[in-house]
Amino acid sequence: MKNRLASKIGLVIALTCLFCFAIPTGALAERFSELSKEQQRILRPYAETWDLLAPEKQQRLQAGADRWLSMTPEERKAARERLQQWKNLSPEQRQKVRTRFERFSKLSPEQKQRLRKARKRFLELPPETRKRLRERWQQLDEKQKQRIRERLKQSNAQQRQDARERWLNATPEQRERFLDRGGQSGASGAGRGSTGGGRN
Repeated sequence: MKNRLASKIGLVIALTCLFCFAIPTGALAERFSELSKEQQRILRPYAETWDLLAPEKQQRLQAGADRWLSMTPEERKAARERLQQWKNLSPEQRQKVRTRFERFSKLSPEQKQRLRKARKRFLELPPETRKRLRERWQQLDEKQKQRIRERLKQSNAQQRQDARERWLNATPEQRERFLDRGGQSGASGAGRGSTGGGRN
């Protein structure tokens, strides 16, 4: 009888230890009152239900609050605008954004950096040029878009730099002709014959 009781107690202790040590420390829930005052202020809408949230969600919310606290007023304004844009998207548009984000997150650091630089260069273009390029892209069918993507993948860094230089040195007329052709020459003729003074 004593042996049976001792083995049951031993089993309970073993299971308790196993349960306690099996849970990663990062996954343990934190009380709302244990958050910093700044975090509590930002996460106030979650105060009543905080204990019901999964520890991972609590950690994500805390990280988001910390990011918000580290932002400048301009960054916070931009973040609010992005949130509003997100709210205005349809469910299909949101799914597209999620898919793009997932694809982007799987890229190598070099590919991500290249895309960031390309986006920065695009945003530096005059608004009317950006609008025209967007319209041109929308008019292409999926096969044409895929061909352009493949061509961009195959071109090496030097070719991209050369094409960029030709574009920057092209006159407005040369850029216009290039856009009218739909960029099919790979920007190869954009800067030919230019004096280098056509930079916009």
